[in-house]
Formats: sequence, C-alpha cells, structure tokens
Amino acid sequence: MLTIVKLIIYYFGYQLGFSAVAMLVSKYIAPMDLTMTTSVAMVASTVVMMWHLLHFKYVDLSRDKYREVSRQVLLVSIVFVFAAMYVLNLLIEQAGIPNTMEDTFIEMSRNPLGLLSIALLAPILEEMLFRGSIEGYLLKAWKSPWGAIIVSSLVFGVVHMNPAQIPFAFLLGVMFGWLYYRTGSLLPGIIGHVLNNSVAAVNMILYGDIPLEEQVQDEAMMWTWAAIATVAFVLATLWLNRRLGAGLLAMVAETRTVSAEEPTVRPEEPAESPEEPAMQSRENRDADGYQRSEK
Repeated sequence: MLTIVKLIIYYFGYQLGFSAVAMLVSKYIAPMDLTMTTSVAMVASTVVMMWHLLHFKYVDLSRDKYREVSRQVLLVSIVFVFAAMYVLNLLIEQAGIPNTMEDTFIEMSRNPLGLLSIALLAPILEEMLFRGSIEGYLLKAWKSPWGAIIVSSLVFGVVHMNPAQIPFAFLLGVMFGWLYYRTGSLLPGIIGHVLNNSVAAVNMILYGDIPLEEQVQDEAMMWTWAAIATVAFVLATLWLNRRLGAGLLAMVAETRTVSAEEPTVRPEEPAESPEEPAMQSRENRDADGYQRSEK
C-alpha cells in the first residue's frame, strides 16, 4: 500500500507545485486570469506526472502491448463506456448530488489549454496512474482481480474530491479496470476515458450548467434513450465477456482459487519489481492459457 500512497502524494504534489509556480508567474511575470492559471498548472503537472510514471517504469506503453487488442474489442468498448456514461450521468443528476467543481470545469472547457487538459491529457494520465500503476501493482501484490479493481476504482473516485464525480468515477473506474485486467492493455480504457471527458467538455461548452433533462426538453425521450443505452450496455458487456475469455462472475472464482493454485513468487522465477507491473493479455488466450491465432 505504500506504493499507492507514494503515487497519490506525487500526483497531488505536482499539481500543488505547478499551481504555486503558475500563480507566481501570473503575479510577477505574465498576468493571467484564474482559469488560465489553473489550466497551465494542470497541463504542466499532468505532463510531468506522465513522465514520472514512464521514467520509473510504473507503466509500459510499448507498441507491442497494444497490438494484441483487436479493433472489435476497441469498438465494443466504446459502446460499453458511452452507454454507461449516459445512464450514470442521468442517474446522478436525478439523485441531486452536488457538483462543487462545475463552474471551474465550465470555465476550463472554454479555455484551449483547459480543454486539452480535460479532454485528452487527464484521461491518459488517470489510466496510466489508476489502472496501469495502482491496479497493476495490486493485481500482482494481492493476486485478487476483484480486490485490485475495486480498491483502485475507490482511490480513483475519492481523489476527484467532488461529490458528483466520486460515484461516477468509481463506477467508470470499475469498468476501465475490468477492461485493463482482461486485455492487459490500457488502450480500451484510454479511448473510453477520452471519449467520456471529451463529450462532457463539449456539453459544458454548449450547455454550461443546464441539466440533461432540460437539454433534451422531452422527459419521455430522455428515458427512452436511457433504456436504449442500458440495452446497449448489457449487450456490449455480454459480448466482451465472451470475447475476452471470462465473464465478471468468473473473476470471483478465480479470486478464491488463485492463491491456492499459484504461489506469490514461483521458485524458479525472480521476483518482479512492484513498480513495474507486467500485465499479460487475456484476449488472445483460450481457457487453457495457450496463445491462439486470429483467423
């Protein structure tokens, strides 16, 4: 757990450090409004945190790691995420959970650097950090898929520190975490996360703080789309379960038996560094664990 704590400290430390620098620059060198100052700090801290994760080998972004994820899985993952995103946003709005960061995000989405941070850089970093680094570390340390996915998703939700975002981020984190566990790749989660944030940013640019219910202006149509999205989500989940080799319920059995079947470190193999999680793609493996060729 010390590795997780250390990573979160770095994550917030870079943000606070670059925020202080940006405010000093704004005050003494190049005056900027608060939105620009925040946007500059977020872009800088995100880029440096990405470098940190890559330099110290918390994640592996080698090209070969992503060739194993088929286009079909990526496309269905987009449906999987987009459908869930619509339904979750609607439910959270209906629950009336306060959004304490709404005004800040609206202003940032209308700033070029802020839009870059929200729509592209933040999703990539968060997948590298919460899935690639934290979940990857827990998968090796605990040998428990459910435990690793749930804990990393809880951390992902809590660090947003915004009541409206915490449950939304947690549930999306579970989805991204499952995709990462089953494919061994960050690519499906990155694409889904970029899609989620980009749609949210465009929505804030066009509608500001107008609720989804008022945007649609037809409650029956709004719930019809929610029903369609729910069906699409279920179908995408079933397809991904079948394609990726094991369903969600199979993870429970795997979690219960893995400790008895597989020692933490095999005697004939050297222990792996906890700071360099190595995920193995499951998409192209059959039930016996042998590599199968694509036809």
